[in-house]
Amino acid sequence: MMHNSLLIRDLLKSANGNPLHRGRRDPHRLYKAGVEAVELEEGRIALRGSWSVSLAPGSKPGWAEAADDLRDGLSKLSVRIDATASNTVTLSVDEALPDGAFRRTARPHAVTIGAKDARGLWAGVVYTEREIAVRGSAVIDAGDIVKTPSWPVQISQAPFGSNYLVPDLSADYLSDDAFRMLAHFGANGMTIYGDWLLYVRNEKYPELSSPDYERNIATLRDAVDRAGKYGVKLYYVAVSPKFAEDHPLFVRRPGLKGARIAPGQSGTKIHNLCSSDAEALELHGETMASLFREVPELGGLILIIGGESYYHCFMRPDKTGLPAGTKTNCPRCAARKPEDVVGDLLRVTGEAVRAANPDVPVLAWPYSAFAWSGDPAQLELLRGMAPEVGLLTTIEKDQWYKKDGYSKQIWDYSVDYTGPADNTLRQAEVTRERGLRLFIKHETALGLEFIQFPYVPALQRLGEKWANVSGLRPDGVLQSWMFFGMWGSRAEELGWWTSWRPDVPQAEAIERMARRDFGAAAPVLIEAWRAMSEAVSRLPCIPTYFKGPEFIGPAHPLLFEPDEPVPELFHCYLYYLQELEETFSTTVSEVKHSLVLEKLPVAYWSSIVRPDEGRELVPLMLDEYEAAAACAARSYALVRDLPEPDDDAGRIALAEEKLLIEAVSRTMATMRHSYRFLRAKAEYADRGDPEAMRDMVAAASAELDNARAARAVWEKAPWLNIGLRVDGKYPDNLEMLDAKIAMLERGLAVRAEIAAGASPASEEQGGRYGD
Repeated sequence: MMHNSLLIRDLLKSANGNPLHRGRRDPHRLYKAGVEAVELEEGRIALRGSWSVSLAPGSKPGWAEAADDLRDGLSKLSVRIDATASNTVTLSVDEALPDGAFRRTARPHAVTIGAKDARGLWAGVVYTEREIAVRGSAVIDAGDIVKTPSWPVQISQAPFGSNYLVPDLSADYLSDDAFRMLAHFGANGMTIYGDWLLYVRNEKYPELSSPDYERNIATLRDAVDRAGKYGVKLYYVAVSPKFAEDHPLFVRRPGLKGARIAPGQSGTKIHNLCSSDAEALELHGETMASLFREVPELGGLILIIGGESYYHCFMRPDKTGLPAGTKTNCPRCAARKPEDVVGDLLRVTGEAVRAANPDVPVLAWPYSAFAWSGDPAQLELLRGMAPEVGLLTTIEKDQWYKKDGYSKQIWDYSVDYTGPADNTLRQAEVTRERGLRLFIKHETALGLEFIQFPYVPALQRLGEKWANVSGLRPDGVLQSWMFFGMWGSRAEELGWWTSWRPDVPQAEAIERMARRDFGAAAPVLIEAWRAMSEAVSRLPCIPTYFKGPEFIGPAHPLLFEPDEPVPELFHCYLYYLQELEETFSTTVSEVKHSLVLEKLPVAYWSSIVRPDEGRELVPLMLDEYEAAAACAARSYALVRDLPEPDDDAGRIALAEEKLLIEAVSRTMATMRHSYRFLRAKAEYADRGDPEAMRDMVAAASAELDNARAARAVWEKAPWLNIGLRVDGKYPDNLEMLDAKIAMLERGLAVRAEIAAGASPASEEQGGRYGD
């Protein structure tokens, strides 16, 4: 989950030259002009004639931006905007309302939207625009309404192509339009991420002071102020320093040296700050308190204290040579319970932040804390956690999910399992007993099964997860990690419906969105989403990060020979491996990793899938991939031949959705073909069975057809190209597809010659081939 901002700065600079990477995807782009001549139902008014949008006296920062947005949105919804019109929409300040709420008063010739803060005002503007868009007519409910969200805080990742890594949060990397996009989908928070050393100025520990401290703080303050105009707060996921054992700080203050971290690619011996050392704890508190004093409008602090980010001596220690059961190599921390050590770190941090700004949440996130905690739900930690600290926990993680014929380990975010996990329910109960804040983390648009897509078009499945999140009645939601970037999709819009229209069931919300965006074709799209929901429900496991057919889809090559090297093209730099490297190290940008799955991952499957008695693992897995691919193919078949709508917005919406459904469908086909191929390849290597070779050829032939057809999809949808990602340096999908197609054509041609009794091609003609 970790990345290094210094390593991707150049990527972001080059990517921001591409319109896809500016976070400027217009949230109004799919609005359609409504029909003015409608028969009004009782209790509704039509915005007929010309209307002005103006600000009442005493408006606050953000009011002008909201007015501009409303003018733009209404004009695309058939409302004529004229600054001199007598019909008026007025944005006003209403100090009597709670934070984040809005009041709308609608009369035949005058509409007022009032709020106490920008968060509430934007909610009122977006509510009004969505109300009109869903009705397909410039009609709103008459009278007075007051609305508050289901939870006060809803945090998203940054929009696609916008940066989220500190300190690069200037408008060049993170535009105001990114915040506007968030506001349109009900998100009033956004995560930023990175090393807290960038915000250190400390006379006692000059070795830690950032030479760019003033600039970094000023950039952060500016980003916070710009986001605030759109009702958005920035929530900082802080990453602690990791230093080489001979770092000047450790030389001068050896007591600050904590656990030696498990070695990464560089092999450098690195240590975190000791989490039992009083000076180290004081340093954490001073740093975070200073940050919230310097940037008081910062939204909050998120501390991942499980397996990454906010380091302590139990997080990722090198256990080489340690006795069994020993949880750290730090002698001071090893003498204590992990829950006490981590609890002290959280207490010091929480008290310091609360002293600087008593209103902001400090959230402990025990992501993968099972590695050190005494119980799988970290209940002992929660029962002793300081009251200044709240809990952020996942809706689905670390659950054995019982399915038909087997159980599947949900070791990370899943688009299949919708929760809530047993551990989550236990944690929620303890937070309620103690009166702690509870925030729920989930993925609103995807899962680790597919992180290369902007969203998985399985709306019913995603709606079910939102319903389960809502059922926990959280104080806040973190609706996405930083895997793709917020796209402004119907998947993300479900979060708005769940928070602002809890009276509308998920199925009805899906239907309303479909009718708004696809008109008469809506029933077909709903059925296609249902088929895709069934497809993801048949995925038998969560794959490993950034590898294999799940990630690169139809570009994933099939290698006939057991020792055939993976071509250089199919390698990349994986920046999340920075987790095991020294802070600001460049090692992970110097070592490439293969994206290709070369063998059937039986050992991995065995660790995360438990077949029922009488079921064999490999046939079970292949049967499930077959079923998933068939359901996805049915989803695509439903939409493939839909005619183009007459209007531009409809054409854009349908074209994008068809491309996405086809991309996911063809990716699932690649998964099916690849795993069939790899099983047959293993069987042929073991026994030289001609039937296994025929199975390899059949799978490769089917995949060749799939890859050829897939090329047009990635050509028409550049936003699907992993070469545009900014969380690593990846190859271009089209280049990989072309190379893969050529490889398959050569390989199949040679096998055809062998089957016909001819001599195999020479190395120059077709490469190396065996029997």
